Amino acid sequence: MKKALQIAVLASLLTSFSAFAHHPAEDIIDEDTWEMIDQNMVDADSPHLDLDFTAM
Repeated sequence: MKKALQIAVLASLLTSFSAFAHHPAEDIIDEDTWEMIDQNMVDADSPHLDLDFTAM
């Protein structure tokens, strides 16, 4: 039982760090870079154009 508890605690620690690792980088990256990425996406006709990250 003690071993199962240790594994559960370790698993919860590892999964909680990954939940906070992904964040929108809008404040980190320059606006010119975002414009270049948008232009490249339009030129590529990618299905990723429909993604909306404003609610993050």
